[in-house]
Amino acid sequence: MNLNPKKLTAMLAVIACTGGILAASGFVVPGLANSAVVAKSSAAMQGYTKQGVADSTVPVLKVEAPAPVSTVNDDLIKQMTKEQIQQIYDYMDMPGDPKTSGRELTEAEMNRRLVLDDQYVYDGLRPKKLLPLQAGQGDLYLDIKTNTYHYPERAWTDEELLQLIDWSYRTNLLASKRNITPPAVAIPQKYSEAELMARASESVRKLFDADVSKLKSSVLLLEPGYGIPSTWSVGYSPYKSSTLRGQGQEYWQYSVQIDPDTGVVLDTTVFNSVIKRTPIDAAAAAAIKKDNSWVNAAVQIVKDKQGEKRKIVKATLTNMEVNNKRGMVAVDIVLEDGSKYNAELRYPSKILRCLIYEPAGKAK
Repeated sequence: MNLNPKKLTAMLAVIACTGGILAASGFVVPGLANSAVVAKSSAAMQGYTKQGVADSTVPVLKVEAPAPVSTVNDDLIKQMTKEQIQQIYDYMDMPGDPKTSGRELTEAEMNRRLVLDDQYVYDGLRPKKLLPLQAGQGDLYLDIKTNTYHYPERAWTDEELLQLIDWSYRTNLLASKRNITPPAVAIPQKYSEAELMARASESVRKLFDADVSKLKSSVLLLEPGYGIPSTWSVGYSPYKSSTLRGQGQEYWQYSVQIDPDTGVVLDTTVFNSVIKRTPIDAAAAAAIKKDNSWVNAAVQIVKDKQGEKRKIVKATLTNMEVNNKRGMVAVDIVLEDGSKYNAELRYPSKILRCLIYEPAGKAK
């Protein structure tokens, strides 16, 4: 049987509701998700920001040595009965998106859930009982017959949060064991994981002066979908980043997109867990248009950090109406052969958030 992509999308949505937007590449069992679903989840994650400290001038890396080892493995399945496993398969095969009923989690409960998630993965913390699958066994339960998650109307306990976390991981593990429908167009894998990670880490080093060697890494092939072309996605984040986020600590994580055919780095982006964005009002936007320092800063990044040697024929501010609301200043930098960079700088610090590259012939 094949995994129902719609069910997986809905399942991830329920998971996200219980703990905020999660980095899908780090949460979903490798090989489980349709990459288009992951791409969609990643796009949602990129839009998530939290008010907090002002822009830092240097990325702060939270590293741990030795790296913690995940306890989420096939032992979770081996401990389950055939009936319990079949219940999860039945749930996956149900049509329609799951519904929710009851009080949503508060921000404090979401933060507790994030910390518990890391304790579940790395410390082996488990709930005393599995998530109830029918009414009468607790205030939190999943009614499989009606495809509905029932949440408590009161404050959640740690046990309830753990039950939902545990259910999510068990479901993901079992889903990864099923036959996944192959993509309609087979994409040749021309580059090894080591080659992709080497290119990604070098791009992060050049642009952000960051050493990612001690961070948790992931490599995922994103299939075409949702208007996004196929790319290799390489991610770096601190181990136990859910704990850092749940505790309100600052950390940085990096995402690099690589063309599967040419091996060219297309997008290198840095995310900050608590960075504060400052929307650009009309007066500030008018001042930016007259201030060449924004364009000059972007050009210097492309020349000095990226190491671009081709001649730059044009550099202009772009998409200001949208980016003003996001607190970003974007600069298009066009090269002599028609290739283009888009450098996105944070306002008002001019710190680089991402550098996107469009080769000649693919640039819009």
